[in-house]
Amino acid sequence: MTYGGFLFLFVVPPLLAVLWRHGWALHRRGWAAMALLLVIVYASTTAWDNAAVAMGLWGFDPQRVWGPHLWYLPVEEYAFFGLQTLLTGVWVQARLARALGRAGAR
Repeated sequence: MTYGGFLFLFVVPPLLAVLWRHGWALHRRGWAAMALLLVIVYASTTAWDNAAVAMGLWGFDPQRVWGPHLWYLPVEEYAFFGLQTLLTGVWVQARLARALGRAGAR
């Protein structure tokens, strides 16, 4: 299985389900917080993962990635950073809204 295939099978469907169920309930501040979190995730994880691959701590099988590499990482790795952050972030915000009793949270 390719890295992209893994993302489309195991990350994208849960993300779409969470967005379908809870994404509409997020307020503007919730989406602003997600954007800030994505900036932090990409800034820190890009540096960390590129350094780890450059030092030989791990790598990516060329037969298992679809697209080009940006620095040392395939584009699928960058997609994973964002998709996983969105999946977790939307789910956590929905749970917090429910716990705090906000209207519209399920």
